[in-house]
Amino acid sequence: MKKLLLSSLMLLAMTPSLHAAEIQIGAGGASGEYTNTIVPAINEALQKQGMSAKAVVSAGSQENIDKVMAGEFQAGLSQLDVAALNMTKERDPDENLILMGKISPEALFCAVKKDGKIKSYADLTDKQEQPLKVSVGGEKSGTAKTFSYMMKLDPDLKAIEFSDKEDIDAELDRLASGRRDLVCFVMMPNPDNVRIKRVMESADLAFITIDKPVFTTAEVSGIKIYNIAEIPVTGGFFGLNQKKIKTLVTWTGIVVNTVKTPKDVQKALRDIVSKPDLLPATSVAAQAKGMMDKIINLVQ
Repeated sequence: MKKLLLSSLMLLAMTPSLHAAEIQIGAGGASGEYTNTIVPAINEALQKQGMSAKAVVSAGSQENIDKVMAGEFQAGLSQLDVAALNMTKERDPDENLILMGKISPEALFCAVKKDGKIKSYADLTDKQEQPLKVSVGGEKSGTAKTFSYMMKLDPDLKAIEFSDKEDIDAELDRLASGRRDLVCFVMMPNPDNVRIKRVMESADLAFITIDKPVFTTAEVSGIKIYNIAEIPVTGGFFGLNQKKIKTLVTWTGIVVNTVKTPKDVQKALRDIVSKPDLLPATSVAAQAKGMMDKIINLVQ
């Protein structure tokens, strides 16, 4: 009897607890906010429930969704518009993909050459003799998916030839030299970001306004996919005399698979992403969220 009890205790000790297991969360680039701010914040909150999380570097939202659906990740971070492209009858007929929360905002920045073909968003929908050359990063990048969703909402946005080169800084060089008509990138609003500063300090480049009302009609899981907001591009978040651009803002949420993500993990993540103080107050993600919350409250 003692031997049996001892064996049972040893077996129990050797069996890993589900709650002690590390949750693999698809994030983004190694140096980005997904990897270095959002997942660590989720991990800290999970530890209070006996769980932990690890950020897995990925190509971004679409790869995260693909791997969540395949069961390779238990959860993944995703832009709302990328999630919406995947939460369709064609791509998810069994409705296994679930989107949770609005963690932090991300804005669409589109740069043009000041003396180029494009002066405003209206030029993107005008009839062109030759398709406009538009850079949106890699084929599965969040920016490429944002543009895909915009084209779904605005059928006039069609005379475009996409470049899927991933080096956005090199694409800005091509824009300045006249080899691109538009270079877009989605990122958390941060006027101190090097790429935003580069455009704002350039004698040749500028950001355009994107404020077509049709974009604010889209929803996924009852959540508005896009807001239109004036985003600071100089002077810090609360600086005086800031320059701003009006553009689309989407949000980062977390996606799970109702079949392949354990139920207790789903519940824990659902509770965590709803917390208003999830993110470290000094992080870019938290400051961007605070800014957008104020804008949305003012509009309402």
